[in-house]
Amino acid sequence: MCGWKRGWTVVLRSACWVFLSLIAGTCRRPAEVDTFELKPTRGYILISIDTLRADHLGCYGYDLETSPFIDSLAAQGVLFETAIVQLPGTLPSHMSIFTGLYPEEHGVFPPDAVLAETIATLPEVFKRHGFRTGGFTEGGYVDGSYGFARGFDTFRDHGEQGPRRVEQTFARGLDFLRLLETGERFFLFLHTYAVHDPYYPPEPFASQFGASPPAGAFPPTGPNFVAFNRGRKTISPEALAYYRAAYDASIRYLDEVLAEFFAELGELGLIDEVTVVLTSDHGEEFLEHGKMVHVQIYRETLHVPLLVLHPDLPPGRIASVVESIDIAPTLLDLAGLSFPSSVSGRTLLPCLRGLDEPLETEAYAVAHTRRSRSLLRATDRELYQLLETEHDPWITRRITFETTEAEIRFDALSYYEPRQLHVVVDGAHVRRVELRPGHWQEIRIALPESAVKKLVTLATDGCTSPSEIGESQDRRCLSFRLRGQPLLRSELYELRQDPQATTDLSVHPATPLGAMQRHLRSYEFEPLAAGERQEQELSPELRERLKALGYL
Repeated sequence: MCGWKRGWTVVLRSACWVFLSLIAGTCRRPAEVDTFELKPTRGYILISIDTLRADHLGCYGYDLETSPFIDSLAAQGVLFETAIVQLPGTLPSHMSIFTGLYPEEHGVFPPDAVLAETIATLPEVFKRHGFRTGGFTEGGYVDGSYGFARGFDTFRDHGEQGPRRVEQTFARGLDFLRLLETGERFFLFLHTYAVHDPYYPPEPFASQFGASPPAGAFPPTGPNFVAFNRGRKTISPEALAYYRAAYDASIRYLDEVLAEFFAELGELGLIDEVTVVLTSDHGEEFLEHGKMVHVQIYRETLHVPLLVLHPDLPPGRIASVVESIDIAPTLLDLAGLSFPSSVSGRTLLPCLRGLDEPLETEAYAVAHTRRSRSLLRATDRELYQLLETEHDPWITRRITFETTEAEIRFDALSYYEPRQLHVVVDGAHVRRVELRPGHWQEIRIALPESAVKKLVTLATDGCTSPSEIGESQDRRCLSFRLRGQPLLRSELYELRQDPQATTDLSVHPATPLGAMQRHLRSYEFEPLAAGERQEQELSPELRERLKALGYL
């Protein structure tokens, strides 16, 4: 394997897809690659690029030049084609990466949960075995107070803010490496929000991608996107194109910083002495399914890059579905160390070593609210995603649920002011009902006969936030409330033929829907320990950082 050097040439995107014919569901590597050993290296570097969705990188098929350096890494390392996070949120997802546990097992959810002391983390295991450990993050929900600082000899989670803070983060990592003693083994964790909103990429990258705001576009900040999701703002097609361009430009800037970091690794003589894992905690939404940022659990938020580089590792691609919880066991296995037997993640070392053995080709994910859960399952030819959602009874503008009954019967209550409720069944408008505030109204609607389930959509044109009228601090934009009707929705997509998840197959009988539903419902978790609460309130600095990121 060639060493990493300054001035690498950009790899053609077609080269990133050489191994697309690999059979899903196995660890099968190219035929000319025999099985081999991967000797432990001196150091291990885990890089997390917050909010980086896989399909906006060239090596995952993107048609814009956002990631020439990452593409070159992919051509020299092993790329996992279908790596799935367990929750599209910074705090729970990173804690799953650090512990090898599903979110419901480690119990660390926003805004103020702390990992229980009885649950071991990746840096703690490295430190216990004599490794020098360093962690450099950009705070927010990767602040040390949540438990991320445990096990690190050196940990920094703050610094100068601004679009170029990523340069400071990676410079701190290099400073940590320069202070190592000769031959000292180490683990380094680097985390950056360079791709996360607010999208303010520096020049020349903003101009390169045409990231110029059109008239009427609100600034691309977390609070504004949250306001849009709550029905309080609108986004024009021109504004959406601007936000995507700014996001892509941010990736291109991050890619440049990564190139400089790897060049400095070469200057330090560490290139042939380290194992590097590059990944993300979640992706990002751009109205593919009606929302912005990362609140739903479709592919755009769950599918992240996962790249492994090792001095003895031949390049290749692995099609098997893998999970973020697999990262910690894999890193420790590569180092010749063992992880606690209680983890749910599995080591991917057999895949990396070229062993042709089957894997359980599925991945589980859950949404922030825990009202939506997902199962992805691969076969040799298909990649299915099942989503099951139990909706909140308070509705913002519209809701779609399913039923197999001949009639729906429910009570509805408008919020704050009278509204017109439109009832649509399988795409056809069947009823308009006048709803009033302060009065529950019974609604009964006969449904057309059907051999399969029917999709019912209830929609209004307006909504009001309790905070706007001084009723409470609740910033949700509410339209109406329902009771008496199960608000369940199942969706099924085949992502190889329909990667954008536009055609719901759950209404068709000849699908694996039933089997996948039964399997998803078998995912029941027992927390290893209750997520603890922070002893003190969030510091003013952390609270402001979380607000800037759109989390509070």
